[in-house]
Amino acid sequence: MKVLLLNPFLTVYPDDPGGVSPVLGLGYLAAYLEQHGVNVFVLDIAAEGAHEVRIVGKKLRYGLGIREIKKRLKEYSPQIVGITCQSTLHARDAYGTAKIVKEVDPKILVVMGGAHPSSDPCEVLKDKNVDIVVKGEGEITFLEIVKNFKKTKNLDNILGTFIRKRGKIIENPPRPFIKELNSLPFPARHLLPMDIYFHEIATRTNYIMRKREATVITSRGCPGNCIFCAVKTVWGRRWRARSPQNVVDEIEELVKNYHIEEISFLDDSISVDRERLMGICEEIIKRKLNIKWTTPNGIAVWLLHKELLRKMKQAGCYRLTFGLESGNKKTLKFLGKNYNYNYAQAIIKYAHHIGLWTIGTFIIGFPYEKLDSIEDTINFAINSYLDFAIFYIANPLPGTPMYDIYLKEGLLPKTGALNVVRGCKTKYFTHKELKKLQGEAFSRFLRSRLKRPWRYLNKIRSLEDFTYILKLGRNFSRFILNPTSIEKKGIAALWEGGNKRK
Repeated sequence: MKVLLLNPFLTVYPDDPGGVSPVLGLGYLAAYLEQHGVNVFVLDIAAEGAHEVRIVGKKLRYGLGIREIKKRLKEYSPQIVGITCQSTLHARDAYGTAKIVKEVDPKILVVMGGAHPSSDPCEVLKDKNVDIVVKGEGEITFLEIVKNFKKTKNLDNILGTFIRKRGKIIENPPRPFIKELNSLPFPARHLLPMDIYFHEIATRTNYIMRKREATVITSRGCPGNCIFCAVKTVWGRRWRARSPQNVVDEIEELVKNYHIEEISFLDDSISVDRERLMGICEEIIKRKLNIKWTTPNGIAVWLLHKELLRKMKQAGCYRLTFGLESGNKKTLKFLGKNYNYNYAQAIIKYAHHIGLWTIGTFIIGFPYEKLDSIEDTINFAINSYLDFAIFYIANPLPGTPMYDIYLKEGLLPKTGALNVVRGCKTKYFTHKELKKLQGEAFSRFLRSRLKRPWRYLNKIRSLEDFTYILKLGRNFSRFILNPTSIEKKGIAALWEGGNKRK
């Protein structure tokens, strides 16, 4: 039995931030299947065809061409193909990939998993090229699919799956989450095109401090209940974590096998257990690992304290991203989020004081949000000690309470969630008006920082820090010379990967 795991091609607007990165979800699946004796391969279509660009309407498609994809499929000749769909915005790419697979051989079992299938499995199964959907955590479920298909081809009653049977969609009971994450093998990076990832990060505009960067996930789940976040559809709200020793074992392996110099922790909530995070830092220090690290997916500012920040800095942390969302208390409560603004400002200020770079991510344009709330958010960012701010427009994702609100209020496009691009209209603003407000937020924040450029000198504690500031200066210079371009591209394009989850 041969299994092929696919990361689809990537279709984006020309001004979207580009770039490819390791698909750790497929890496974990592949490692787990290998551990149980399954013959598995991984094909990252987007990465291996990163420089093959095709025009599709108003968008650009990155990835291997259809002819090459079919050629690879014939070479691998798998009986099962697993396709990841990490975002509703890119669901069409996943569907297009499934179509190509079935054109090569209709008998291939096509399994789809990831964030979008987990949040809207019935919608995914409307595509005749998808045979079964994995909802939530995939390792155990996918292995059971492989075993059953090999023995009897009977896929009924597999926990954590949705299947189509005699024209009807059958929902099976959910799969219990894996409690002991230490039991999972590290991602099968030997099956991923790591050299391509390293080349891409080295040649495109990037904001990492060192040359060779890798991504690591140390925990799953988030205890928060933000109405806009679809994370719980995959990982649930129960937070589960790997031990500090297990996490640093993986980092040490990355340093040894791939000469990694920097780590991006992609957890959705890495700081839930502050003692554990402290333990990761101490383990890095104890093993004398010379690495730098960041938290691009965000870290809960309300869970941090000064002692922990100092230890993080000592262990190599140099940049933190805070998911602050709104500067208006009423809106923050509506989002299901609760933190003290004064405490958040104090933590951001202290992080600046000890030389950490800080990014704040904010969201504007919630369904009932008015202009005064958006102004509060912009002013909160400007009046803080944040080095950078990213302003997103609220995006209603299937499987979230916010999506249900947009649906109830008739605010979604008639063509459905797949056509929601960078937000949609609200009760008080058109999408065009929100885009203008977003551009104004970027411009106002940047202008406020250009008035005090000397504040960034506080970041210089070493020659490496000085070199990093020069790198940032070069990357940002074109926008400083032409700040109106921010309204077109947004600061997310400047600070690529500022918040990958959103």
